[in-house]
Amino acid sequence: MVAVANIASLLAALLVAGSLAAPPNVHAPPPDGVAPRAGAPPVEGGSCDIATDRVACANATSIVMCRHNKWVALSSCGSGRVCSKGICAFPAQTSSASATAPAATSAALPAGAPIAAISSASAPAASRVTPSAASTQGAVGASPARASAQSAGGAAPSAASAQGAGGGAAPTDNAASGDSSGGSPPASGGSHFGITCSKFNQAVSKASAAIGQSYPRPSNAQCSAFLSGLPKGRISSGREAAMFLANILWESDGLRAKEEYDCKANPDWCAQNYKLPDDSPGKAYWGRGYIQLTWGYNYKAASRALFGSDVLVNNPSLVANNENVAWDVSYWYWSENVHSDPGVQAGKFGASVNKINGALECRGAAQAKAKKRYEMYKVILPIFAPGQVPIEGGCYN
Repeated sequence: MVAVANIASLLAALLVAGSLAAPPNVHAPPPDGVAPRAGAPPVEGGSCDIATDRVACANATSIVMCRHNKWVALSSCGSGRVCSKGICAFPAQTSSASATAPAATSAALPAGAPIAAISSASAPAASRVTPSAASTQGAVGASPARASAQSAGGAAPSAASAQGAGGGAAPTDNAASGDSSGGSPPASGGSHFGITCSKFNQAVSKASAAIGQSYPRPSNAQCSAFLSGLPKGRISSGREAAMFLANILWESDGLRAKEEYDCKANPDWCAQNYKLPDDSPGKAYWGRGYIQLTWGYNYKAASRALFGSDVLVNNPSLVANNENVAWDVSYWYWSENVHSDPGVQAGKFGASVNKINGALECRGAAQAKAKKRYEMYKVILPIFAPGQVPIEGGCYN
């Protein structure tokens, strides 16, 4: 997907390290998009001044941020948008446009609301047209502690999605610890390719260590959801399950974030930068769910495939606040946009990254993030598919 890079990882790291004095609005662009101190063009690696420079346009399609008095890559504009004064917008829009507060057009539902209740909470809004398959946008990777990622972009699928609405009560959000809420871990075998909760927990732990992180132990509910969802994602082998887990661990900051960190803190800025012309008024479709589903047309496609209605279009926060939905949209995106890729089926891990965030991590300035995903995959694969040899290709090589 043409993804907007993870803003949160950079900002969070900078603020914690004290290297960036936070202004009233940390995303406010400089007046003319250039570095007044050094006078250098705002390109990656160029000089800037953190006292006055924040974000700027490096070119028509990418944004850079001032860090340690150097411009670093921050984001890439989505399809059809151009960078103007540090903000990605459609040419017809002005950079001063701001999102309005979400209108209360759908009933608020608790995190544990039954799937059936979610499905019936909103009538389909048949007035919006699904974008063509030509718009290819994917999920962007969250660096540890970012979990912003933009994710699931990609062509909107037809209504004949491979996933049903499901039934029963969705589990409430669990603390990312070893609690047993959500019932007992599922038995191994069946469509789980021999993967058990013990192996799942071991994989998360080793993946965390592989990139120098300290992910918490997943809950039993998270393990159950991961294993039971494998058929929904049309995942056909332990190898593909390892690819899926490596990517969602990166996207969700170790299963800790079901919503972009930075967008929770700065919703108005994100609402403007994830805005498409046919979005529902007052709604914002930034990265949510374990795969960080992004863009209104993906919310619409996922909603109609999973629930037969526009409930997620009218209430996008459900993707972050309802545990079942957070998993379901992640498996839906994988099924529709990643699973059938020839490179993925050939075992090329990079091909999965390319389908999720290729514009930035395979062909753009964030290849280091794709390499971290691969580092996680290398330690997960022997646990889920012993004897399989990891293949790095399909992304930046």
